[in-house]
Amino acid sequence: MRRAQENAAVLSKTKRIGQIGEDAATAFLSKKGFRILARNYTVGKNEIDIIAQDREHFVFCEVKARIQEYGVPSPFGRPASAVTKEKQRNLIQAAQSFALRHRKDGKRFRFDVIEVYLTAEEAVSHIHHIENAFMR
Repeated sequence: MRRAQENAAVLSKTKRIGQIGEDAATAFLSKKGFRILARNYTVGKNEIDIIAQDREHFVFCEVKARIQEYGVPSPFGRPASAVTKEKQRNLIQAAQSFALRHRKDGKRFRFDVIEVYLTAEEAVSHIHHIENAFMR
């Protein structure tokens, strides 16, 4: 029973950190002039954290948040390193589904990764936006 509670606490903290990261990334993009179209867009088992739009693109964003000091090496690497080839394929599939339904104005699309660095107190310390993080 205790192990199940510990697992639930870890999952809860992971979800909370993810939510903080997605909220911060959404605010960050809005301040940069992006129009937020969707959050947590799901197609089957695939999910896109944020779909935004600028003047030329639909922008499909994967948000990776970590309690880690920006610029300090971590044994886990940078948050963006968690966006594996498999995750990229899943994002591309979900984006293609979105594009089939919504691509009416000829906008191109791109894939960005937004790294959100948090303090131990779970406050946002730095946001790093990687445009065109990978190609389809």
